[in-house]
Amino acid sequence: MSLEKIGSVQAHAERVWDLSTHSGIPLLASCSSDKTCKLFDISNGIKEVSKLDEETHSKSIRSVQFKYSKDTTYPTLALGSFDSTSSIWGADDFKSKWELLAVVEGHENEVKCVDWSIDGKFLSTCARDKSIWIWETDELNEEFECVAVLSEHEGDVKFVNWNDKGLNDDHTFISGSYDDTLRVWRQDSYDEDEWNCVANLSMDSTVWSATWINNNTILCGLDDGRVIQCIRKVDNNKDGVDRDNLPSTVKDVEDWIIDKVWSKHEGSVYSVSCKDDTVVSGGSDGVIRVYNLNGDILAEKRLAHGTSEVNVVSVVKTGVVASGGDDGVVALWKV
Repeated sequence: MSLEKIGSVQAHAERVWDLSTHSGIPLLASCSSDKTCKLFDISNGIKEVSKLDEETHSKSIRSVQFKYSKDTTYPTLALGSFDSTSSIWGADDFKSKWELLAVVEGHENEVKCVDWSIDGKFLSTCARDKSIWIWETDELNEEFECVAVLSEHEGDVKFVNWNDKGLNDDHTFISGSYDDTLRVWRQDSYDEDEWNCVANLSMDSTVWSATWINNNTILCGLDDGRVIQCIRKVDNNKDGVDRDNLPSTVKDVEDWIIDKVWSKHEGSVYSVSCKDDTVVSGGSDGVIRVYNLNGDILAEKRLAHGTSEVNVVSVVKTGVVASGGDDGVVALWKV
């Protein structure tokens, strides 16, 4: 099968860094090195409906993420910028004027990624300063209190990605770094102010992106072109002991392993994404690949953005994906 382009727009004057799809509204957000964030109605093709204030960030906007909600009113999104700050935006509905709700400061330099926990209680940010900050938010998304700073990575932290496939209160996320590791973090079940690195997987290559397939499966895109699956080996009755009922100090290490390679791109895999039963990868070779949950390749598109690199791919819904490239174009594709 192939990918059919069902819509595209020259969204930005410079490269598109990131995309995010709202969970309850046919709304797609893009951000760029041109310091702008734009929003598009994707209910029928792709049509620009809003552009956020250009004066908020003084450098590239590297990351955009909608707060999870099935509600069709009061959408909220977060932006992370190379100016070392993150900004929070909200609107009455997606066609209304978006307002700046808060500016979140703390990192020493470039913010590389922002992401919300699925219950909306926490926002995580990561940066070139090798740290991950976890912020607790209020219901109005106007107050942000730092509850943890995690500094175990030894290189720039490229991304953070909360588990959106588990329970609403499953406060677990993953991170990747120039230190060639993927880390899994969980909130301590006895002390909610503590966050533990429960797994540290060495990849021998920079992990550019990762996505949750399910609670015990993670897919990673690597600098060497591999798209690899990692799984958590679960044995609750090891040695006849039910470890799920033991204190967290006993089970603060989990057995995650590299399971198999899904495919090999001809360049760095900058982005992987999963939603429902659709998985997608894209990277510097300009190729977009779509998979099922078993890792079988369902469709492929070469030169998806002409001669430009594909910086980001995002599953909109089953069988439909979005992409953004160095050419400043945002495109929609259907399998």
